[in-house]
Amino acid sequence: MQEDILTTKKKRMSLLGKKKVINPTLFNGRMASIKAVFKAAHENASTLHAEMEENVKSKSAQIESLQHDIETINACKEEIEKFMENISKLI
Repeated sequence: MQEDILTTKKKRMSLLGKKKVINPTLFNGRMASIKAVFKAAHENASTLHAEMEENVKSKSAQIESLQHDIETINACKEEIEKFMENISKLI
């Protein structure tokens, strides 16, 4: 009976006091998996950023083209206004 108590105490102490040894290769594998997820997220974000930059460049070019068209239209409009003013003097 004394032996049973001693064995029980040893089991309890081993459960409470001893640290479980974990294989570090398990952590390395998990860490590699986590790094792969973050690498993929970074690559996706980088691709999206590049696409957005191209979109901004394209839109900026369209804006410049439209501004040029507006300037041309305004110049024609001024010429027509002068023309109409001159015609109204003749009428």
